[in-house]
Amino acid sequence: MRALWTVAVALAIGCSTPIQHGLDETAANEVLTALERGGIEACKARDEVNSEAFVISVPKVHAVRALQILQSLGLPRGRRAGFGEVYKQASLVPTPTEERARYLEALAGEIERTLETADGVVTARVHLVLPEPDPLTVDGKPRVAAQAAVLLKVRPAPAPLREADVQKLVAGSVAGLSPEAVAVVVTPATEVPSQRAPALASVGPLKMDPASRKLLVGILLAGLAIIATLAILLFLTARRLAGLERKKS
Repeated sequence: MRALWTVAVALAIGCSTPIQHGLDETAANEVLTALERGGIEACKARDEVNSEAFVISVPKVHAVRALQILQSLGLPRGRRAGFGEVYKQASLVPTPTEERARYLEALAGEIERTLETADGVVTARVHLVLPEPDPLTVDGKPRVAAQAAVLLKVRPAPAPLREADVQKLVAGSVAGLSPEAVAVVVTPATEVPSQRAPALASVGPLKMDPASRKLLVGILLAGLAIIATLAILLFLTARRLAGLERKKS
């Protein structure tokens, strides 16, 4: 019976497929929650390649729908490099141009993180242009004024940030940037498929798609039939041996 249960577990494992690798715990939990809300049972496990990362697996029959749900929700979110990440390893001899580029990357990453925490925002991309001073001017007016461009991918509900709110938020994060100089472009995110995932069938503590359940039940019934046959043969053999012993005595 133990061997049959081993086969059952192997079938259950074989019916699931990993759809996300190398996630940190926060991203893995976010993906897991989104799939559960979408009606798909998923499991989180340690990544065999990187013990500090996680893998998300779902039944094979639900893999395509699971990927559609994650795509529509913009999950897992790309890692935004803020000041902590950009300046984690300091350059040996940074040039002014390199230092300016690193600062822009870090500042844009921090703003993107903030925007993506708002309800309805799936992803955010920010491009910044800092003011460039003109050494030839007397009044100190910059040669190039500060500007910013923001691209938001949003869901229709709940209501995303208003354009004016985005402009204020970005302008308040960049010195010398006015809200009017922030261009905001909003695009709709892919809608979550409305189709419900098919329910999983239960066999003891295992859950799997209905097609695999039929195969598993067939294997278990065949195994039980073999065990019953062996038990009957063993009983008959023992009875025959007992009869031979009585004749000898």
